[in-house]
Amino acid sequence: MSDDTIPDRTAARRVLLEHLAHLADNGHMAPCLRCPDAGWTAEDVEEQQLAASLCHRCPAVELCRTYGAAFPKEFGVYGAMTDHERRPALGRRPKTTKKVA
Repeated sequence: MSDDTIPDRTAARRVLLEHLAHLADNGHMAPCLRCPDAGWTAEDVEEQQLAASLCHRCPAVELCRTYGAAFPKEFGVYGAMTDHERRPALGRRPKTTKKVA
């Protein structure tokens, strides 16, 4: 999926959601749909990392990662990457749970 096939965030999100629905209809439920409370949109870094670890076997991981990379301001896990991992691309420091002395 290239930038010329994704005109905007709404259209790209629709493509992703339609793909996830198609997979579910064919017995391949994505982890984010199967376990919606697994931390996909948690503020906690560790919760998002745990959720992201569930993505690796998902048949939509590449499409989802492409969406997350194209729209890094989207909050939550996309394609096995947390929003914190995508923030460096925005020129912002990632959030951390480590306390600074």
